[in-house]
Amino acid sequence: MRVRLSTLKSRIRMCGFGAEAVKVLIRRWCERKRGWDDPVVRMSVLMAVLGWVFLVAASWLQIPLHREMGWFGALLVVAFGWMWGGLWTFIAVLLRLSVRAYARAAVVLVVASVVGAGVWAVDWRAAFVDGVVWARRDTFAELAAGYRDGRPIEPPWWMAYVSVGGEGRVLDRGLYLPVLVDEWRAESGAGIAYLGPSPGADRLVPTAEGDMGRPVRDLGDGWWWVE
Repeated sequence: MRVRLSTLKSRIRMCGFGAEAVKVLIRRWCERKRGWDDPVVRMSVLMAVLGWVFLVAASWLQIPLHREMGWFGALLVVAFGWMWGGLWTFIAVLLRLSVRAYARAAVVLVVASVVGAGVWAVDWRAAFVDGVVWARRDTFAELAAGYRDGRPIEPPWWMAYVSVGGEGRVLDRGLYLPVLVDEWRAESGAGIAYLGPSPGADRLVPTAEGDMGRPVRDLGDGWWWVE
């Protein structure tokens, strides 16, 4: 009988210990849940997302930013985007680690790393040029038609954010819109040229005072990227 009573008491103590353990686990889960619902924790994710969005936009608009602020100013804007996205991502990860949300911290870190690697790998100047030519295909078609008909070339106002000076140069066998020019010595450059559907890889285009470029990428409808 004594053995049975001692066994029963030990089981009761074990049940009590188990109940306390469950209470501790529930309390910790609730604390973790409150930490995730904390406005500061959620704001860190929002700020990180906004930072990466700002970085993508600034990277894509490097050429227009250069027209307005110079290359140094454009680089500062892009660097600010990197700092914004990276700093708030770091804060978001630390806040999740502080509430023991390890899986969510890992997700934030992995997603930010993938986005950062993608932003670093993209040629944003080429992406901007391709996007402008695609979005303004009618305007580029009008410029090409004006060149073929011998009419004066009158680029629209927004071309100033793409081409240097917002103007085009008529060539012997084409039309050239300078986009990138060495600002120090003007010895190298690159731009958009209307050369027809098959200009040939050996076709030379004067891109700067001391530089000749070749068509390297077809932009469609006879327009080429020359460098």
